[in-house]
Amino acid sequence: MIDFDKATAYANALDSDISVEPWQQVRDGKLWRGYAGTIYGCPVATDNGATFDSRADALENARLFREQCREIRRKATGGAHEHA
Repeated sequence: MIDFDKATAYANALDSDISVEPWQQVRDGKLWRGYAGTIYGCPVATDNGATFDSRADALENARLFREQCREIRRKATGGAHEHA
């Protein structure tokens, strides 16, 4: 589970803070190339995973991560929409 301060920082990310980076890893002895969604330059992951075959899927996952962090903040603050 992500701690509240980190969740708040990611929840405050602007669209311009969200990006996609090329990602490479060895899978089954072969080099796989794909993409990871990032916020503030850091790769992020959800239950959907961390790496994807398409840039669009990686970007959507990073946006989902931000929304999940916003939900963590909402629950912790009783629904208040604070923005640092």
